[in-house]
Amino acid sequence: MATVRRWLLILVPVLVLAFFVFSRVRAVEGAEAKQKAEAGARKGAAASVEVATAESRPIVQTIEAIGNVTSEFTVNLSPRISGLITSLQVREGDRVTAGQVLVRIDPNQAQAQILESTANVNESRSRLAQAQATIQASEVQIETNIRQARAELASAEATLQQVRKQVEGRVANAAATVRQSEAALAVTRAEKKNRAAELTGAQATLKNEQIRLERVKGLFEKGYVAGSLVDNATAAVGVAESAVRVKEGEVESAQADIDAAQAKLEADRTALTTTQASGQAEIQASAARVSQLKSAVTAAEANRAQSPANRANVNALQAGVASVEAQLQAAEAQRKDTELSSPFSGIVTSRTADPGTLASPGQAVLRVESADSLFVIAAIPVTDAARVRPGQPVTIRLDGSTGAPIQTRVDTVVPSANPSDRQVSVRMRVKNTDGQIKPGMFAKVSIEIDRTESTIVVPGDAIKEGSIAVVLADGTTENREVKTGKADARGVQILSGIQPGEKVIVLSYSPVKPGSKVNITAERLPDGSRKLVETPKKADQKDVKK
Repeated sequence: MATVRRWLLILVPVLVLAFFVFSRVRAVEGAEAKQKAEAGARKGAAASVEVATAESRPIVQTIEAIGNVTSEFTVNLSPRISGLITSLQVREGDRVTAGQVLVRIDPNQAQAQILESTANVNESRSRLAQAQATIQASEVQIETNIRQARAELASAEATLQQVRKQVEGRVANAAATVRQSEAALAVTRAEKKNRAAELTGAQATLKNEQIRLERVKGLFEKGYVAGSLVDNATAAVGVAESAVRVKEGEVESAQADIDAAQAKLEADRTALTTTQASGQAEIQASAARVSQLKSAVTAAEANRAQSPANRANVNALQAGVASVEAQLQAAEAQRKDTELSSPFSGIVTSRTADPGTLASPGQAVLRVESADSLFVIAAIPVTDAARVRPGQPVTIRLDGSTGAPIQTRVDTVVPSANPSDRQVSVRMRVKNTDGQIKPGMFAKVSIEIDRTESTIVVPGDAIKEGSIAVVLADGTTENREVKTGKADARGVQILSGIQPGEKVIVLSYSPVKPGSKVNITAERLPDGSRKLVETPKKADQKDVKK
């Protein structure tokens, strides 16, 4: 019994191990047989392909660019005088008409100056009349005139000092504004530098993605990778290209900010120069008044000695009348400057002050832009500038607009390039009849530079080494040698080899041999989109047997 038990302990594990080994061998043999059967079925099955229909349409070659909508006319309304804003009824978005008064500044100071100048004119005229009527006046009257002339001289000298202080204050304010504009310009230049650096990075990413796409295409053509990797790489290139365009737009926007800051700096410098010049003129006028009154005093004193000196006094008084009349005219002009009117019909796009604000010369209160006639300004590389001419058709698509693309023509091509980016500006005029186009909108511009009418066109990836695989009516394929012509963004011109309406293979998921059957699983539409084609399912073999 002990011997039997010992043999059982040895045989049972051996038998169990043999059973498991046998089962594993049968399973492996079954899997290999199944794989061979599936491979044989696939080998005989039709290849799945994506096709496109050869269409008859024009070949349109274009230059694509990015642009911005700008107004034909833009004006910043700023006062010529300082004063409190009493009326400002318009806001951003309001329409205004030519000549409409938009801003009113407190006219009390100007009115007071008019009243004072009027009184001075009346007084000077009265003195002149009295001097002419009393040229033989007594010594008492002469002494009175002398005292009066001296009093006016003292008043004029005090006025001269006051004018000098006022001019110094205005010049200091204008100089401070210039310094602020210079600082703002430096900030915008730094911002552009940052945007340019980001653009360089985006361009490097695009180049890497393009290299990767070419590598994947090469592997796909050799059959090493699936077509989905080509699609993914193509999509990545598109994303990188979009990123480059966005960064280019940001660089252009930064340049626009620099131009605006530069323009403001130049305007502020001009305002400073104007303030200095006008202030110097006021000082000179006051100094001339002092000199005039000194002459009047001398003339009045000369009247003591002789009558001819009285004639000089009359002449001085006549000059005084002319001087105060000029002051009256200046005061009346200053009163007119208390109202700011729109020079043309348009829309208010900016408002920087409210009633109660102290307005200053050269400081813009409102910005008015023309709204009916607008321009789209786009930048193209200098290498493409020679192919763009005024009158060429242009299609404009506005970012954020749900309407149809705008059809217009090239209006102007700037004859010089921007030295900073080697770009040439192209301007297109657009009509804003429905008011839906807004200045500052982002525009995608397509400039037509060449058109070939009524030709056969297929997608570029349907052409393989000078031939095209055509799907015949019975579902088999045929390779045809073709002669190609021009190309655009949507396809290549076929001069000979196929006819309109024939279906050509643009993508195959496995090698396709001439004469072999294919299974159409997708169709590429003329706009570049992809439409899936449902194929009828095969009946189950078990159901067939039944």
